[in-house]
Amino acid sequence: MIKNVGVILFLLATSACNPLQLATNQDQPDKTQVFTCLTSQSECEVISEHGNFSIQFSGQVEQGRMKTELPFSILLKFSESQQVHQLKRVSSYLEGKDMFMGKIPVFFKPEQNMSNIMIAETLLANCSEEVMTWRLWFQVDIAVADEIQQHSFFIDFDSQRL
Repeated sequence: MIKNVGVILFLLATSACNPLQLATNQDQPDKTQVFTCLTSQSECEVISEHGNFSIQFSGQVEQGRMKTELPFSILLKFSESQQVHQLKRVSSYLEGKDMFMGKIPVFFKPEQNMSNIMIAETLLANCSEEVMTWRLWFQVDIAVADEIQQHSFFIDFDSQRL
């Protein structure tokens, strides 16, 4: 009897590993992401003295809001006023605008073979509120001639609870 219970538990434990294969296959990046400006977004384009920053989102959107607890991507595109300006580095984080939920770091990486475009993947925590407003902070370094210029700005957008 004890041997039978041991065998059954072993079979159940090893069969639970099958979803790991599915998760591994889903981790590969989707090259067909569609980026768009959210209707809940405070600004889609931020204007600076050296060029414009376009911020767009890709992921599960409901009524112009990002869905919580699901990964999504953020595209940051710098359109320089002169060809010599280049986006070098982006430091970014998310925080709740009306309710403190901590600071969520957002790590931007340069898009391959595309200058002045960076993409980050992140997700939002679920909140007790049905709709929550988030603030996305940016600090960017732009190479202008032989020096680095820093710009800080933010946008707000809403999330919808799952």
